Parts: sequence; structure tokens; C-alpha cells
Amino acid sequence: MEAEERLAYIKRLEELRDSKVLVYFSYTPLDDTILVPLYKQLEEIGHTQRIDLILHSYGGSVDTPYKVVMLIREFCEEFAVIVPFVAKSAASMLVLGADEVVMGPISELGPIDPLVKHPVYKDVLIPVQAVWHCLDYLKRSISNCADLEVAALLVTPLLNMLDPLLIGDYEKTIKASRQYAETLLSRYMLKDLPEQVQKVTQALTEGYFSHGYPIGRREAKDLGLNVTEAQGELWEIIWKLYLGYEQLFQEKESKHLY
Repeated sequence: MEAEERLAYIKRLEELRDSKVLVYFSYTPLDDTILVPLYKQLEEIGHTQRIDLILHSYGGSVDTPYKVVMLIREFCEEFAVIVPFVAKSAASMLVLGADEVVMGPISELGPIDPLVKHPVYKDVLIPVQAVWHCLDYLKRSISNCADLEVAALLVTPLLNMLDPLLIGDYEKTIKASRQYAETLLSRYMLKDLPEQVQKVTQALTEGYFSHGYPIGRREAKDLGLNVTEAQGELWEIIWKLYLGYEQLFQEKESKHLY
């Protein structure tokens, strides 16, 4: 798909949604490097009634989604996120700051479980909840073992590998993800349903054991999120745009191989 065709689909999407459309499509972790390019695009658009963000991301930094939401909302009265395929982890956090999330039959959100750097392998990112589950495993191993000396032999090598300062930092990240989720839900997605905020926050930050758990549009709606089910021409355009950007990324990756 050529650039002109993608732009034509975006224009048609703007007509159908009566909005200005932005696109964030990435396979690298979501972080603050998005902010300056985003600000430049928003300045070009100027203040408008509604902004739709087409979002494809597997997550990233715990702080960035909140910054993105606050920045976009400086330029619009209504904000929606369109998820063609995947908006996971920290990207799902961004969804909570929208007034609605537009999803199709293959779209999925995920548990809010931000990524942090591995304490040893610095180029490896791990879900922060993995550390919490490690500590929970150690706690259960000790409490379930009748012989404390045996328990000590089992868990001491693992405990010696854990940096207390790092554990504290990871704990802060978990608490921050809950705080951001609660704040965004209460201000935006669930502003008219304050009694649902705690329930949804807990479900998204603690209710799923798999980092990659797929929360489809029906489950997202059951959780209490304001889901618009894309159908007909609307979904057809959204999906074609996804395929177009996916093709663009594959072409770029192919060029890097030679």
C-alpha cells in the first residue's frame, strides 16, 4: 500500500468519525521519544473537537501513556483510541485515558503490566509483575515448607540475586501503574461511573496472570470500558490501515536485512 492510499483511508476515516486521526504504530517499547513528534503533529492540527488515535503497540514505559493522554487532551474536547489489532500493557493504560475505545473482532487490549529492564541483561525487558510473582513464590515456598533449614537452602540463592533497591523500584512501578490507571479511569473513561473505577483498576493491574492475556472487545465491555464495536465500512478501513502499516514495517525490516 502506497502512502497516498494510506492517506486516503485516513481521510475517509476522519469523515466517518468526524475527527482528526493520528497514528502510532510501533514494535519498539512505548517511551517518551513519542512526545516531541506527537506535539509537532498536534500543533499542525491545532485545537479540534475530536482526535482519534490509531494505536498499535505492545507496551513500554509506565509514565509515557499518561503524558500522551495529557498532551493530546490539550488539543481536543473528545479523545478516542482505535485499536486495529494490539494495544497491550502500557498501551492499554493509554486507552483508559480516552472517552471511548474502538475495537474490531481481532482487536485486543491486555493487562496493565509495564515493562522494566532486566537487572542483569540490560537489553532485555521484563513485565514488572514477574518480579512480584517471584517474591510471592518465595514467600509461599517458605510458608509451605515444614523444615525451615530446607526452606532456607531453597530460597537463599534466589534472595541473594535480588537487589533490595531494585525490588523497591519495581514495587514503585507497580504502584504507579495502579495510580495512573485509577486517575485516567476516574477522569475520562469512567468519569460517569466512579463506582466502577476501583474494580476495573484491580482487574487490569492484578486480575490476569499472563502478560499477553488477550482482552477482546466483549471482555473489555464486560469489564466496564466504553467500547465502540467497529463494523461495516468503519472496520474495513481500520483493518486496511493496519495491513498497510504492517506492510510498511515489513518492507523497512526487509531492507535492513540486505
